[in-house]
Amino acid sequence: MNNSDLSSKLTQVIEQIPNDVFYDFCCSYAQEHEELAMALVNEFWRPEKDDYRSMVQQCLMHPTPAGIKNGDGFDWGAIAVDLSRMMNLADEKLKEGSLLDAAEIARYVMTLTCAEYEADHPYGEQYGEIWALRREGLRDVMARAKAMLIDLLVTGEDIDDDSQRGIMKEIVAECKPFKKTHICRMDEFLEDAQAKVLSPKRYIAWLQKKVDNTRGGYFRKPYLEKMVRFLDKMGKRNEAIAAMEANKDKNEELRLLYVDMLTEWKMYDEALKVADIDNLTRAGLYGYSGKILAILDLINDRDKTIEVCKDQFKKTDRKHVYFDRLQKEMTKEEWDAFIDDTIRDADEVFVHDYDDVEAQIYMERKMYDHLVKFCMHTSYNAEENLEKYAKYMSEADQRLVAQDIIERMKRRAPECKRGDDYDHFAGWIRRLYNSSPECEKIAREVAEEIVKENPNKAFRRMFERVGVM
Repeated sequence: MNNSDLSSKLTQVIEQIPNDVFYDFCCSYAQEHEELAMALVNEFWRPEKDDYRSMVQQCLMHPTPAGIKNGDGFDWGAIAVDLSRMMNLADEKLKEGSLLDAAEIARYVMTLTCAEYEADHPYGEQYGEIWALRREGLRDVMARAKAMLIDLLVTGEDIDDDSQRGIMKEIVAECKPFKKTHICRMDEFLEDAQAKVLSPKRYIAWLQKKVDNTRGGYFRKPYLEKMVRFLDKMGKRNEAIAAMEANKDKNEELRLLYVDMLTEWKMYDEALKVADIDNLTRAGLYGYSGKILAILDLINDRDKTIEVCKDQFKKTDRKHVYFDRLQKEMTKEEWDAFIDDTIRDADEVFVHDYDDVEAQIYMERKMYDHLVKFCMHTSYNAEENLEKYAKYMSEADQRLVAQDIIERMKRRAPECKRGDDYDHFAGWIRRLYNSSPECEKIAREVAEEIVKENPNKAFRRMFERVGVM
């Protein structure tokens, strides 16, 4: 039977069926055949203008196109397009000032979509991430809905607090079954929602527990920041400061947050005190330099800037940032006096100097006899500094610096077991050998001594490869 005959007979049959019988048959058949049910809904269902729940449900009525098998029961690409239009409507409501309407649309977009998506992908734990990666458009819509709900119901102040709490509690209850869905970071949403779901006292306790139990400062920082801002919003700034004070030593990221918050609150002197860490030396202070200088710019006090920069210059091992700032702020007379004081106190100031400021000072003043002091202060990379400055140093000073390198090599020689160990040796001896004619002799001497004390063919091959033997 061709399509024309089938269509003709279908018309005749329908004309003979009473309306109530035809209605019952369609309902019964559609309930057993989802494709027919969805086709009827798509074609004839028209939700009321303000019935946002039904409007979102209508967006979800897209069966998978015939012939396409990809693990989906619905056409999620088409669904994402329709849901995006719903979020555009939410944006329009937002601009009109209809905030509750916007929140209601975003709510149903997120909750109904997640529920339908999870039902359509019953093996989510096994394939969820793979399926979700194909749904970038859908994930983007979910992110829009989630962000709008947080803005309107958590961080925003245009909707009264009681309404925010009531709506958010309902949404959280609807979302909990889908907190592991792969199309939406529901875990982040549920965490943000705690600000409205819990009482203020319980929310603070929950955040502190997160700070205590989360590993890594980068991951702890958002929880402490939420706690601090929440307390400050409640008019409890002293409690917010106390919370940061109690947590500052747990991790550098938390201390940096402390500095940022005090700066934001224009408590500049307090921020400088927190950033001035007497017992955190070496490279650790480098992360605070930019913040300290930014605070000084806000203070706009020349004498204070010079005072703080001098103090930090002595403490930190990343000195260049303060050295440059002092040179900019000081008069020539002040600068010369500062350099004189620095040279006189070099043994204290330059115990470590990762920026080679000490060498820069000596080179500018042509105090080449002081370069040996610089190389000894920076013994952790003496071979690099000797290679750079040997030509300005006396042979006796070169031997004095080289001796430190030699002692390190002798200590490490018996520990050499792997290729990487010998590579370290190759770097040391090569730099020593290339530094100067005198250092070349020293390199040959130490190579012969090490081979004699460690009759290891690997050492001899390494020294021969470098060209020392």
